[in-house]
Amino acid sequence: MGWTLVTEKEIRYFQFKWENHYALYTIKNNETKIIKKMKPIFLKQTHSNVIVDIDSSNSTTGDGLLTRKKDYTLGVTVADCLPVYLFSKKKMCIIHCGWRGIIEGIAKQAARVMGNYQYVLGASIGPCCYVIMRDVAELFEQNYQNAIVIRGNQYHLDLKAAVIEDLDIKNLIGSLALCTHCHSDLFYSYRRGDRKERNYALIHFHDKMLT
Repeated sequence: MGWTLVTEKEIRYFQFKWENHYALYTIKNNETKIIKKMKPIFLKQTHSNVIVDIDSSNSTTGDGLLTRKKDYTLGVTVADCLPVYLFSKKKMCIIHCGWRGIIEGIAKQAARVMGNYQYVLGASIGPCCYVIMRDVAELFEQNYQNAIVIRGNQYHLDLKAAVIEDLDIKNLIGSLALCTHCHSDLFYSYRRGDRKERNYALIHFHDKMLT
């Protein structure tokens, strides 16, 4: 829903536009040029539920960023985890959702700090490829109705289904429906062996367009 593949000045990326806001998800081998152009703010990510409001905090550690200002680009790095972009008339927020962060409640925290919002999901490892251990599956079975898929004797986790339960499907306006593990031509994937490389998810206002 809503995502488009953009090519500009030899840079390729996925983009989603909502009013004057843009969500961006990088394609492998393009990230350096995009980061140089956009100059996003990043945090040291720890798979937590911490969202840093950069308008009032100097913290450099957390898994989400929030601002009300138009002169910032916010970013998270992912290599199978799910980036979530939240928009409202007055705020924008981006969060990094791995299984630990979801269980810790980062999506619920984003909903609280945003108030009225709409949100977009980026690419992540899909339930087609995300096999988890029984103990992790039990955590999700206790808290989420639709996040676990059982195939044979394996438990598969659907990160997007869990986040949608936390953020409400009625607020969802877009999802980049591609699995990072499946699409080696487009994305880095930790589970596929990309231990150091990362995909970048960025959120920004219209005055930070790449053009």
